[in-house]
Amino acid sequence: MATHHHYHYNGFRILGDLSHTVSKCILIWAIHSNRSAEGVSLITQILYAMVFCSRYLDLFWTHPTDMPWNFILKLFYIGSSFYIIGLMVRVFARTREKERAWKLGAFSLGGSATAAPLVLLIFKKWHHYSFHEIMWTFSEILESVCVLPQLVLLRQTSVPTVIDSFYLVTLGSYRAFYILNWVVRYFGEEHHFEPIAPIFGIIQTAFYVDFAWVYWTRQRVKLRNGGVVDSEDLSRGWLVGNLVGRNMTDEEEGEAADSTPGSDQAKSSLRTGVKWGAREISVSADDALEHSGN
Repeated sequence: MATHHHYHYNGFRILGDLSHTVSKCILIWAIHSNRSAEGVSLITQILYAMVFCSRYLDLFWTHPTDMPWNFILKLFYIGSSFYIIGLMVRVFARTREKERAWKLGAFSLGGSATAAPLVLLIFKKWHHYSFHEIMWTFSEILESVCVLPQLVLLRQTSVPTVIDSFYLVTLGSYRAFYILNWVVRYFGEEHHFEPIAPIFGIIQTAFYVDFAWVYWTRQRVKLRNGGVVDSEDLSRGWLVGNLVGRNMTDEEEGEAADSTPGSDQAKSSLRTGVKWGAREISVSADDALEHSGN
């Protein structure tokens, strides 16, 4: 487990940690520079905070000098998660998340809590395991699915967002680097293999790979510094399309209509330089955000 003291870092582990750290910094910078948290899922950020708080309980009894790299990063992940939540709730309060996304977040949380002891039972049989191990397993399961509310929000959003390709690349690649780290640890001198982290890490990476495929293969949204995704884009992904859904609800269609080129909101956006594509989504999202931030 990640809490073992006799742990040998390798390049992939370090790259994974750096990628994860950079993703947090990019998101914070994007929110501040654009003076908006548009398109960022508050539910997903709350779930991330719960992931880190439940995973890093060892901060209460681990001395900082034992593993200083780990100690600093753990504090950063917890602190930055709550900082982002604070920005979204207090400074740039804005959310388009509807009941469905909150239900999905609650289902992810409850399902992870229920699955954690069962997963330990499967992989450790009746071997004694501590509360810390249960919480660590819970965090691994929850992290693999906590991106789903974010995908639901992007599906519902047809206006410029602060989510961009750089954030998605760094956030998605961090787990990919961790998978390579686990491979190196297994075939290296340690011969260490903890099945729980790789299994749910692969699930998490699969969501990001599927979403990245949708993100970079669509042709009607510019990817210069980022862009937005709509329901038709998401339906092209296998995992995301099936779990998030392929058809917009009446409520979502009503919201999308508010952002079409013929609506008052769209006319206002056009006056600020936003360009609209054939499917009524912005093709110059980042340009508009840059203008609005000035």
